[in-house]
Amino acid sequence: MKAGIVAGAVSIPVIKGAELAVSKTAYSGKATAHYVIHAAKKIITLLPNSFPVTLGEGTATVVPQEVNLDGVKGIVTVKERNTRTASTAPLPEAELVVSAGRGMKAPENWGIVEELATSLGATTACSRPVADMHWRPHHEHVGQTGVAIRPNLYIAIGISGAIQHLAGVNGSKTIVVINTDKEAPFFKSADYGIIGDAFEIVPRLTEAVKKFKAAQH
Repeated sequence: MKAGIVAGAVSIPVIKGAELAVSKTAYSGKATAHYVIHAAKKIITLLPNSFPVTLGEGTATVVPQEVNLDGVKGIVTVKERNTRTASTAPLPEAELVVSAGRGMKAPENWGIVEELATSLGATTACSRPVADMHWRPHHEHVGQTGVAIRPNLYIAIGISGAIQHLAGVNGSKTIVVINTDKEAPFFKSADYGIIGDAFEIVPRLTEAVKKFKAAQH
């Protein structure tokens, strides 16, 4: 298409003179880069939940582009498709995420994480070491080398908060950290922090959520 593209924009594009400018994060979210697209055709992709969107009354014209694939040999083979329950959103689109790390000690302890997520209507996630040890499926891995997310609420249970993990979740609107280590670096990025044993705190938090929801009906 001979178009200019900015992927993962975090702001609404603005007109600067005769050019279109847009911003995106750089250096694992530590800086903001500003791009100007000079090409006549411009493509911008947005990170989910980057900014509120208000629907207007404008109209748009869709112009289809025909692509001739005759004679093109495919090089991609689909070996497996990940499935999810209909009640939870995929991670990039989720507004509520409950995530856990090696602090859960073993995969069989994940029940309390899933129960909290269910009570909130949240999607579950995990840190990279957990996915690498096959405690959880790889599509749940969030971080610099996994899925980058920007939910309204991110609850991190038993995750130390290494820079590689923070790079994928620091766009979250509210971060809640539960960890026994008061020196865990994740507390520096948290909006709310709880120092304590997840095996005591998470079930009590789940019960509190259930009581709150029951009181609303």
